[in-house]
Amino acid sequence: MKTSILSLILLGILTGCSQDISKLSKDECLKQGHSYKKIKSLNYRTGKYVIKDICIEKK
Repeated sequence: MKTSILSLILLGILTGCSQDISKLSKDECLKQGHSYKKIKSLNYRTGKYVIKDICIEKK
């Protein structure tokens, strides 16, 4: 019982530390060595295209 509770707490802590790189700004993205890309995507509510800035992890 103790090990399962301890492992759940540890999992919760480590999950909170992960960073979603797709939401980084251009400067932060390039500083960390990732690629930065602008993507044209369709907004389904308005029917218009919008340009999204996305940070992409280098392989």
